[in-house]
Amino acid sequence: MMNRSMAHAAICLLVLLAIAGGTVAADNLAAIGMYNTAVDLAYEGKLDEALDEIDRALMASENFTLAHITRAGILNALGRYQEAVVASDRALALDPESAPAWNNRADALIGLGRFGDALNAAERAAELDPLLTEAWVNQGTALNALGRYQGAVVASDRALALDPGSPGAQANRNIALQGMVPVSPTATPFPAAALLGAGGL
Repeated sequence: MMNRSMAHAAICLLVLLAIAGGTVAADNLAAIGMYNTAVDLAYEGKLDEALDEIDRALMASENFTLAHITRAGILNALGRYQEAVVASDRALALDPESAPAWNNRADALIGLGRFGDALNAAERAAELDPLLTEAWVNQGTALNALGRYQGAVVASDRALALDPGSPGAQANRNIALQGMVPVSPTATPFPAAALLGAGGL
């Protein structure tokens, strides 16, 4: 869905429009209105309705980068990852320096199991906006999936420094720490003494 960076970008867009005054075309204003409605619907958890409204905004203004970024986020939330990649790529074609677009692309690629590509996209997002917590969370997720646990701890720690309450960052950190613990080939899942004490043998 929509993260803090995207919400900030939407507010900045509205401020710029207010400064620009009457120079904004009516179809752009209509697109912005539909976009704002879509964001409200997404926050309410009405993702299908939000997606419909975003699509209407994009029909009114096809080069509305923020709408493509938000569309990708909604598609990710719906589990429609391949479509989210396409939406992210459309946003990146319009603005290759958009950290939220790279981050949404990373999120979609994680959903598709393309962890190497996801890591590259998340790293690009964090490079463009080091304060984007979700980019560090996506890095941690991708690194864990690739078995690169030390890197996952580092990425998770960066995310937690930005947002100490991030459940994704904390989960990634825990997974990475567990992955770093060597497993003895002779270890048994349950101690024999516990089984004997419970009458299991």
